[in-house]
Amino acid sequence: MKPIRSALIAAALTAVAAPAAAQSRNIVLDQFDGRWFEIARSHNDVQKDCRRAQIDFNPQGQANRYSVIVTCTRRADGIVETLRANARVTDPGTNARFRFTLTGLLGVGGLAGQNYWVWDHAPDYSWAIMGLPNKSDWWVWHRSQSPSEAERARLVARARSLGFDTGAVVHTGR
Repeated sequence: MKPIRSALIAAALTAVAAPAAAQSRNIVLDQFDGRWFEIARSHNDVQKDCRRAQIDFNPQGQANRYSVIVTCTRRADGIVETLRANARVTDPGTNARFRFTLTGLLGVGGLAGQNYWVWDHAPDYSWAIMGLPNKSDWWVWHRSQSPSEAERARLVARARSLGFDTGAVVHTGR
């Protein structure tokens, strides 16, 4: 009985310690490029006042390298803030994992960088669910600035089915 219990405990610890594999496979990067609108996300301190976010994801001169411009409109005063980052594909086999690094002083040496995974996307690239590898933060990106409430609910439910905590979802872009 002890060997079975030990094996189960070891399997459980291994499953907890290893990050889950990205769900999306074979991202076609030229279909992923372009403008996205954030329509829902988890709460995070960086975006706590952001009521509308627009993401421009555009190729740079090198293969698998992108510029990312996130434009955030704040809730209280309507001021627009812009965050710029560089992104590179970290798994050219599937193109579903990226490393975003802020540009400017914070990005020197990759100090202000974060890994993001595409966990799922529509076959026509009309929406994508992005998240951190450990699933602590997530975002739903959409090509439409104002998708229907039914579409929003469906995509948040999809994020939940992928294992993201959607209990305190922040709806943006309304």
